[in-house]
Amino acid sequence: MNIPTDTTHTNERLATSAPEQRRIKRNSMPDNALFHMILTIIWAICHFIFFFIQQIAEIFAPLLLIIGIVWKILPSLVHSAVGMVDAADPQIRDMVGRGTELIPTSINVAGHIITASSLIFDGILLIALTALCATITAFLGRRL
Repeated sequence: MNIPTDTTHTNERLATSAPEQRRIKRNSMPDNALFHMILTIIWAICHFIFFFIQQIAEIFAPLLLIIGIVWKILPSLVHSAVGMVDAADPQIRDMVGRGTELIPTSINVAGHIITASSLIFDGILLIALTALCATITAFLGRRL
């Protein structure tokens, strides 16, 4: 049997702990200070971008949801009001009936069609984007 007689490498490895070994491996990179400075700047920029997106999405998500839900419910409320109007006065019934026609089902803005359902869906997507950005921001915060 061949038993190795050189135990200096083994003793060295056993003397250092696992975190210390990782630190030694990281420090063996060339231009370590410059590399860490550039990496920190990149992480900070990414952290800023994701946090900024999160803040914008947190502002617009509830607005889109509320506007979409109100727009979706409003025609049905007006239609129920038409049914409640006294049938004895046809002019009021006609006015309220025409009021329901004034509420658009969609709006075309610069070639984009906006509906109540699309506003609700966009609000839900912004909530999901907020959750994603919060997760990424927390991860990047731990990296810095």
